[in-house]
Parts: sequence; structure tokens; C-alpha cells
Amino acid sequence: MFRLRILAISALTAMMFASCTGKFTPFTFVHCTDTQIGFGDKSEGFVHSDSLLTAAVDAINSLKPEFTVVTGDLVNDVDDPLQDELFRKGIARFEVPYYLLPGNHDYRNDWTAKIKNDYVAQRGYDRFSFIKNGCAFIGIDSNSIKAGATEAENEQWAWLEGELKKAKKAKYTFLFLHCPIFKKDIDEPEDYENFPMESRRKYIDLLKEYGVDAVLAGHTHKDYDTVFEGIRLVAANPVCNGIGHGQPGFNTVSLTKDGFEIEFHPTPGFDPAKCRL
Repeated sequence: MFRLRILAISALTAMMFASCTGKFTPFTFVHCTDTQIGFGDKSEGFVHSDSLLTAAVDAINSLKPEFTVVTGDLVNDVDDPLQDELFRKGIARFEVPYYLLPGNHDYRNDWTAKIKNDYVAQRGYDRFSFIKNGCAFIGIDSNSIKAGATEAENEQWAWLEGELKKAKKAKYTFLFLHCPIFKKDIDEPEDYENFPMESRRKYIDLLKEYGVDAVLAGHTHKDYDTVFEGIRLVAANPVCNGIGHGQPGFNTVSLTKDGFEIEFHPTPGFDPAKCRL
């Protein structure tokens, strides 16, 4: 049995740090998403997924970022103990702090209080907030928003607004979540891969009010990168198997006093012949 080595601070502890921004110094962090052990993997024992996650983590370690954020769909089937074991073993290789968020597969493509509580019991938390070198990093659970779980979303909204207020003086502020608010345009049709129509404007307005610089998501298994009303919205490629388009990989985000750059890095060793999709 592999023990999940949670280097991320809990949401409650994070609140204590979010009120003090500190001095900015340049640094790099990694955003990756959809490790999704087992997805599209026809290899015995999911060795293909396992090898891709291991290769990605080792590649990330070699870059020596300050930390890594994984924005959901950690495994494909949350009830499969082998997938969970391989995920835990893979991320235990990280030599830097890492922060996890839930995706829809981590919630069995559903939302109930029990499912959310099961996830928290398994992974330790479902959101985070912390300050690094004068910059703010906040992660939320997009599942309640997609599911229309009003009470849970309202509770998280209040928490998010509180964390954004504390981060008001940050040099840069990044928001992380699994499902993107939208992919290309705020008025695009609602589908599996974006927020409900009625939710988009209220979140964008909140993020604008508090000066959020970028929203980093996953879920789409395809990269999207757009700027809307001064906010950069990026949906990243998956770390492991995709859906037949795009190269699996992860993004580095390099911050300087003049801005930030996002660079894609392919996952070493990806073989599309071993993916059934």
C-alpha cells in the first residue's frame, strides 16, 4: 500500500498564509492535468499509464520547478484500487511540493456530498490557497459548479472570494480548476467541457474584480489558450493518454517581473499505438 505523500497545505492552513503576499522573485511552476491512470489504456496492469506518469514526474523533477499543480481526473475509475495505487506511486516520485484538485472522474461523473467527502477522505482536501514569492495560487473544485450543486457552490464561492481578497496585493494571481470556464469564447454553446452559461459571467466578473491573471484548467484533453477581458484562460493537454488529438504533456509557467510565459513539454515515451482512442 502506497501512502499519499501530500505536500500541499490544507485549505484551512492555507488561509493563514494568504493574507501575507511577501516579496516577488522570479520562479517557475508546473501545471499538469488528467493523469487519469487507466484511461484509454489497453495494456495489462495499466503499465502504459504508469510509465507515462512516471516519465512525466521525472521530467518535471529535472526542471526543478517550485511546485506542481495537477488539475483533476487523477485516475479514470476512482473505484479501481490498482489505478489508485499507481497514481499514488507515481506522484510519490515528485521531488517538489504538489497540489491536487478533483476532476469529474474523481467524482464518478456525479456530485453528492458523500462523493465529495469520499474524495476528501482519500486525497486530503478539495481546494487550496497559498502564497509563493509574492504570488497567489488558488485551487477550487469545479464539480459542484458543473453539477449545479447550489449549496456546495455557494459555500465554495464565499471561500474563494475570501481568499481572493487576501491575495489582493499579490504580484500575480492564478486560479486552478478542472473544467474550464469556457474554451474559446464566453458565449460558446454549453457542453461537457465548459461551465453552464449562467455561471460564466459571474466567475469572470469575480476574477476581474480581484485581479486574477490566469485560469489554468484541464478536462478537454486538448489545449486551449485565450485571453478574455485581461484574463488568460488555458486548458492544458493531458499528462497521459489523450482522446486521439494532441500530444500528452504538461506546461511550465515561468514568472518574471514583466509577466509570465507558458511552455508545453511533451510527456516522454507516449506511444499512440498503446492507446485505444
